[in-house]
Amino acid sequence: MSDAKHLLEISVYDGEFAGDVTSLTQLCVIEGSVTPHDREPYSPLEETWRLLELGSAKYVTPAPSGACFTVLIDSKDVEDAEAEPLIRLDVYAHNGEAHARVISRLPPWDTEGVRYDPEDSAVTIALNVLRGNLRVE
Repeated sequence: MSDAKHLLEISVYDGEFAGDVTSLTQLCVIEGSVTPHDREPYSPLEETWRLLELGSAKYVTPAPSGACFTVLIDSKDVEDAEAEPLIRLDVYAHNGEAHARVISRLPPWDTEGVRYDPEDSAVTIALNVLRGNLRVE
């Protein structure tokens, strides 16, 4: 995935995905790629983790307005405006605990719950969900 000609486009939307993002408010978009130098390339979720880390360190992003928000992860060729959908995270964050349903070409799966602070942004909450559920060397 971390090929020099490909980027991940991570779009965060406020609200629950019901088949069409046009009814949701876009909170932010993070584009980029991360290439490890000492191991195999990152999986799309691992690369998303790394990009969210970089984005949360550089930019202030809004908190979700309610308990649900959606993260769309697409692959994008730098020479083409078309993005290919890879993964959708349907995140539920309530009372300091967040978890997500991960939807991709593979069978959907649910993450374990992780803690978050009420003032955390949607990006920070999604990052915490990935950190708490992925094992990266």
